[in-house]
Amino acid sequence: MADIDTGRAHCAPALQKRRDNASSALRCLAETAQMNRLPMTLSAETAEAMIQRLQAANWTPSSISGFKTLLRHYAYETEEGVDWALESGATDRRPVELVLRAPHWGPYRAMLPMLLEEDISAREIRLADRWLRHRNKVTHLSLEHAAEFRADPGNFRGLAAFMTAIDPGNPDTRILQAAQRKRRSTAKGVKHKPAYGDLPEPFLSQMKAISRTPRELGGYSQSRIKVMGSAIRRLLRSAKQHELELALTMETATAFAEDLVASDLTLISAAGYCDFLGYFAKRAGYAAEIGNALVETHWALKKEAKPDLKRKEIKLARVPIDLIDLAKTARVLLEQAPLENDIRNRRRDYTLAGAIALLCKLPIRALDLRQGKIGREFSRNSEGWRVDLETSKTGTRITGRLADCLTPFLDATLLMDTDPAYLWKIYDQRVGTALFANPARDWKCYEREWLRRNMTEHTGHSAHIVRTLIYDYCTLDDRLDAKVAQALVGHAHATSKKFYEVNADRYRRAQAFKNLSAIEKSLQG
Repeated sequence: MADIDTGRAHCAPALQKRRDNASSALRCLAETAQMNRLPMTLSAETAEAMIQRLQAANWTPSSISGFKTLLRHYAYETEEGVDWALESGATDRRPVELVLRAPHWGPYRAMLPMLLEEDISAREIRLADRWLRHRNKVTHLSLEHAAEFRADPGNFRGLAAFMTAIDPGNPDTRILQAAQRKRRSTAKGVKHKPAYGDLPEPFLSQMKAISRTPRELGGYSQSRIKVMGSAIRRLLRSAKQHELELALTMETATAFAEDLVASDLTLISAAGYCDFLGYFAKRAGYAAEIGNALVETHWALKKEAKPDLKRKEIKLARVPIDLIDLAKTARVLLEQAPLENDIRNRRRDYTLAGAIALLCKLPIRALDLRQGKIGREFSRNSEGWRVDLETSKTGTRITGRLADCLTPFLDATLLMDTDPAYLWKIYDQRVGTALFANPARDWKCYEREWLRRNMTEHTGHSAHIVRTLIYDYCTLDDRLDAKVAQALVGHAHATSKKFYEVNADRYRRAQAFKNLSAIEKSLQG
């Protein structure tokens, strides 16, 4: 009351006009606490006891509401009973000056003037304050506790962005972002399109049935379901273009295959679409001759596409690159990632840097890289990272400690923008999820297109080119024979080995390559 009288209270002018009411409210609260043998402080318990006392004395709702408003003013001025004040009020209209007095804003005070200059709204600061109070109710933040925070999905997104801006290295922000995604995905009225996309009947019902079969019972992956849907839409376009029935028949399947070959697609891509539609026909119960014809076309096109493999050599001639170039690209991505303002771009660059660096030293297929899980295929200990995987194509076992130069890259892939001090906490949280994972999809591995698109953007080539470059190094170094080359790249078949050795392009041999250790030096800067 003295602060109200002297004008030290933030809302003193308004409270001075209601001084008697404010005094009565506080006196009533103290008397009620004493009567019920409760602590002489404002809390949810003492406030509820006071309200019940007033209701029993037949106070009108408006009079009780007036007392509650005055007690909320008291809470905001003194930091006593703020949780009750926020929960009991319909809206949060606290002055920002009072909000920022709270002790939990201490670590961020140095950044606040800069943020306030960037037009951060009072609403955002109040929301962040409520979040910090909610966070501090537990010692260790969990996804479940974060999801209990009261905020609609739209505000949740702004909160995650704000907390990332003021405390980017805190692992709690990752949990907050995960809660934001969960809230958004479960929001009322939000409908998620299935992997196969929009399809007319009967294809819609048929794809629904196919997609319901679990993978462990012979079902298809989501990526396979997705491309099946794409193949069906191509079939329908062909049927419409040729004025045929919008259905899967031998006639429309033939038109579909002919259009694929006549299009700008490579033969290997055309073969893939025939394969997708063929297995759809088999699973959906169409006539066996349709499915068989499509699959046979797939194999015929794939065989004819064999010479297309040389396109990789042509592309390398047009866009020259070597392993040192790739290693430097990984290093630049790692160094520049913290400078990205957009959190999605920042995380993309950390992940891409790790993927390219790993491919330079461990040229596994993109599928094995994307699906490798933390704690299983890729594990971390006090010495660094280890690999223990079985290649998807040949079943070759690759086990051992990864080069030390890869540790900062893979640590950054794991941490993204979290402080390195939380490495083991994040590692424990991520065990069982893909190392090269998309945080926006609950740490599921990135799709094949993500790695291809981003590597092509930065290097002009996809991930598979690294395997060819490894063989170039091996053919240049007389100390490394073909068997070592085969072991490094993981080819189990002599035909694949021969292809790489014979087609190691001469124009790249002329460059001054020395040995694989040059990559390690480059990665270390």
